[in-house]
This record gives sequence, C-alpha cells and structure tokens, in this order.
Amino acid sequence: MKYFLSLALSVLLLTAGYTQDLQNLWHHADLAADSIPGVSLKQAYDYLQGRPSKKVLVAIIDSGYEIDHEALKNKLWVNEDEVAGNGIDDDKNGYVDDINGWNFIGGKDGNITNETLELTREYKRLKPKYAKAPASSSPEYKYWKKVEEQFLADSADAANGAARFFERYNSVTYYYSLLSGYAREDTLTVEVLNTVNSSDSVVNVADEYITRLLGYLGGKGTLEDLKSLFAGGLDYYDYQANYAYNPNWNARALVGDKVNLLEEKGYGNNQVWDTNGYGGSHGTHVSGIVGGQSATATIGITPNVEFMFIRAVPSGDERDKDVANAIMYAVDNGARVINMSFGKDYSPDQEFVRKAVKYADSKGVVMVHAAGNDGKNNDEKLSYPDGSVSAKKKAAGWIEVGAMSKNYNEKLPAGFSNYGKKSVDLFAPGVQIMSSMPDGQYEPSSGTSMAAPVVAGVSALLLSYFPDLTGAEVKEILMQSVKKVNMEVIKPGSDERVNFSELSKTGGVVNAFEAVKLADKRVKLTKK
Repeated sequence: MKYFLSLALSVLLLTAGYTQDLQNLWHHADLAADSIPGVSLKQAYDYLQGRPSKKVLVAIIDSGYEIDHEALKNKLWVNEDEVAGNGIDDDKNGYVDDINGWNFIGGKDGNITNETLELTREYKRLKPKYAKAPASSSPEYKYWKKVEEQFLADSADAANGAARFFERYNSVTYYYSLLSGYAREDTLTVEVLNTVNSSDSVVNVADEYITRLLGYLGGKGTLEDLKSLFAGGLDYYDYQANYAYNPNWNARALVGDKVNLLEEKGYGNNQVWDTNGYGGSHGTHVSGIVGGQSATATIGITPNVEFMFIRAVPSGDERDKDVANAIMYAVDNGARVINMSFGKDYSPDQEFVRKAVKYADSKGVVMVHAAGNDGKNNDEKLSYPDGSVSAKKKAAGWIEVGAMSKNYNEKLPAGFSNYGKKSVDLFAPGVQIMSSMPDGQYEPSSGTSMAAPVVAGVSALLLSYFPDLTGAEVKEILMQSVKKVNMEVIKPGSDERVNFSELSKTGGVVNAFEAVKLADKRVKLTKK
C-alpha cells in the first residue's frame, strides 16, 4: 500500500483547505478547449452521442469502501446468484454471501486494519536462518543481506520521522497557549498574530509556526482546529511506529487462513465496506474517479459502470496471496476492468501473482496498475505487481500508469510519480483529483493511485461502447491514441530536465476522445 501512504503525507495539510467543489474536475478537460491537459471527456461523449452503451463491471482491488456514498451506492455490483445473509455459498464459488465483492483481509472476528510491510515479513522470515550464519555466495543469502540492510535503514528512518512529527504535533498546544496568553485572545487569527512584536525567540518561533498552520484554515482557528490538521499524520505515524516495521506484529491471525497455502479459497469475509485504518478512504476515492456520480455532478470518467469491491490492501503491504486471489475472484465473477492502485518493493510469491495475471489476460480483462509515488525509474527497480506473466513476458492487457499535473509546461509530470521508458505505458491526470471520500464527502487527492482509475475509467468507457474489444485491444488503442508530448520537463524526483517522451513507452497522456475515435475506426474496419 506504500503508493498512497507516501503521497498522503505530502498533502496532509493541503486537503483541509478545499471545499467540495465538484466543478473542479480538471482531469475531464481538453487541452485545446480549456488549456488544461485533461482527457478530453466532453469531446469523447459528444462524439459518441446517440449511440447505445453497455454497463461495464469494474473491479476495484483496494483498501476500503463507503458503499453507501451517494456517488457509489447506485453502482454496486450485486451477485444475483447469492442470497444475502443466509450464511450459505449459494453460487458455490467458494465465497459465502459475497453480495458486492469480497474481503480477503478479514475473518469471522473482524478485519485487518494494520499490517506489516512485506520488507518486515521477509526480514522476519529470513533472520533466524541467516542472522548468525557465515557469509555465503548463495542467491538467498545475498537477498537476505539486501533485506536486512533496507529493513534496518528504513525502520530507523521511520522512528526518526515519527519522533519529529510528534514533536511538531505536541508543540502546537504549547505554542498556541503561549500566543493566546501573549495576545490575550482565545481564538487566534493571522491578523492578531501580525500584531505580535516580541524579542523573545520562543514567541517568534511560535508566531511563525502557528501563522503557517492558520494559513491552511483560512487565517483563523481554535487549538482543536489546528490539531485536526494533523489527524492523518497521527494515524500514519502510529502505523509506522507500531506496525510497519514490527516483526512481532501478526495481523494475519485475524483472518485465520493457512497463509502459506496460496490457492486456498473461501478465507476472508464479505465486509467490503470497512474504511478503518490509515488509507481506509482510498478505495472510495479511487472508485469515484472511475465512475462516481453525485446528485449534482458526474465525477467519474464513465458513469455506466458497476463496481465490484474487493478488499485486499490493509494499512501496510498487501500479500501476494490476497492480490492473486482477488484478481482471480474478479475475473471469475465477470469483471472486464480491474483497477489496482497499490504496490510494494518485495514479492516473495510473485509466481502466484503471475499465474493470476496470466489467467485474467487469457479472459480479455483490462488490468490497470499505478506506477508508484517514489519519483523513481521503474526500469531500474521493480515494483510489484508488475504485470508479468513470466520472467520475460508482460500481460497484453496490463497498463502501467504514471501521474501528471494540470500544468502543461516543465512541471507536467507529477514530481512524485514513478516513470520508466520500458516499464510505464502512459501518463494520466493524478494531481489534486476530486472524488468521493467517506462520510459522504468529496475531496481532492494526488498520486498515481488517482491516475490509474482515470485510465481504468477510459478503459471502461471504451468497453461500454465497444463491448467486443479484448483487454489487449483496449490497451493497444489507449497506447496508440495518447496525446504525445514533445517538450522538456523536470524528471520526477530530480532537478534534471528530460523530454517527456523519455518517461514512458508512449511518451504521451491518455485521451478519451482520441481513444473512442480510434476504437470506432477499428470496429468499423473489422465489420467490413
């Protein structure tokens, strides 16, 4: 789950200042008409006007979902072969009462909220064997040394980061009380603080810090208002401190499965609606981008969808077993598109995931995956799942997506986005994308996690109007219909300038209008 955990920190204090402006759907825009490099959605629907469309089943493999959110509740997939609540596997698919999907990270006594990182699990698995063993040239020993080095470094960094965060958080109460007494005001404003004139260095530090925080609240706020800005960070650093790098944490006991029996069926529960934990809102936001529809606006790329909700991503790294079984569940139950906005650095059971990806590919399913938010080159360091069906072959229907901003200039690629001339297929809008959030809210969020469902939505749009397309054909159309970008941009994660074409296979960004035109042309040629 690290793809959306890492970026959420960078926007921790930014989302609080946004209102639910459902007109702020910049990713729908058109570069020529609006001077904003969106996916040209209006133009696509204008082109398709009057044509029949078919509802498309989209599986979202993610963290948690508010299934009664107004933008999603009318689009739930319902397993009509299953009788709700009778405790019987009516359709004999191995999953009891799977009405709207399945939760692979739950059990009879509840659901996993916090899980360790895969790095931690690998460290725990290998340490008894190699920690005191003599150096060896074996591949597994070399792998262990890599795991050990990264675990020790990353866990130390996490501990230091948590300490710094809690120091900042705890200082809010002290600084606010100090300034309230100094200014003789119970509720502080930027205007009040501008009148503070002190030679005391502590007062000046407090003034600068609280003024900056008030800026996120429109210039005015109580102590509780300021502390609320840190809510996401509190959840995140609690996770980092107590779970992420804790080899002794065993969340899996809650599921009660035979964790090493990869092809086990039926474990989990049907509670897809759980949104607890850091990142628990993620599935709600991702789904809305694909096809959400509020009372006042169509926020999704294509509203003619049904959502199959599959929970496999906790606060922490998803397990290969769950990812593979989630993919196979989606395929077996009729999904045409699968969105996967998650990823990790280690995949000990990669072959099992490859088997599932190969199966989905053989059934013509489009699989859309977020490239990651580390500002790194995926050609040099793999992230998983990677769409491979073998050591040398990728799935024909797998689409790897990088994130871009609304700035059609050197800042077009999102600074956090992973990239890769060989490993990333195309880019899509992924910065401050407005979508559904728990408690009936709408908020913007950023990440390749947001770019992937834009592409999943365009894929569903194609299948809605051209239902005979295969997953491989959808990918080919999207790749060939991108809007090419020929300009120098700042390479993500650096100050280096490169041509945008060097960041992905296509050197372009997804475009719904060009995609439907190309699909229409191909279908007409096929019918001749």
